[in-house]
Amino acid sequence: GDKIKEKLTPILNLLTESCRAHRETRHYIRKYILPPLRNVSQRPEEGTTVKSRLIRLMTHLDTDLKHCAADLIFVLCKENSRFVKYTGYGNAAGLLATRGLLGGQGPRTSDTQYSSDSDSDTEEYRQVKDRINPVTGRVEAEQPDPMEGMTEEEKEEEAKRLIMLFNKLSDNIIQPMGVDEEGKLVPMSGLKENPLSEEARSESEN
Repeated sequence: GDKIKEKLTPILNLLTESCRAHRETRHYIRKYILPPLRNVSQRPEEGTTVKSRLIRLMTHLDTDLKHCAADLIFVLCKENSRFVKYTGYGNAAGLLATRGLLGGQGPRTSDTQYSSDSDSDTEEYRQVKDRINPVTGRVEAEQPDPMEGMTEEEKEEEAKRLIMLFNKLSDNIIQPMGVDEEGKLVPMSGLKENPLSEEARSESEN
């Protein structure tokens, strides 16, 4: 409803700070909000569970609300890569970009000391782990190879056609972006003016 922000924001902030400061609280709330993954056939934001509703809030139009929801799940995941595992990269991108972690590098912004991770993957999750789409966070149906049955000449023509389409899009609609040394998204033209250092370039390539 209309009052979703003023009702939810203080609750989410309280839960986040409680989980950050108190290990037992975090364990208790994590069991309720982020139980071990079993069914990964649907997107993380689909469904009626508390986790699904929180992940839907991560792409809400209200900036404060989506940051509060993302921060809670991030803390429940001990502020590490488990966050993407539970939410999908698409839903996680906003928080990762805000914290300068979108490129996979950058310092952790929190001083909180978390206990070491334990392997909590369920058997059901392990069986399909290699087939999960990291962007959507679910197992996608296998798509047919669009190049199947094409000759080398036809493949080359298709590649040229796609390059031309991308060039048209970048001129009029889409602005090509890259990740700078701090892990933030910047226009590719800006990257040309400020090239990555050798160390950052090797990290990006890795």
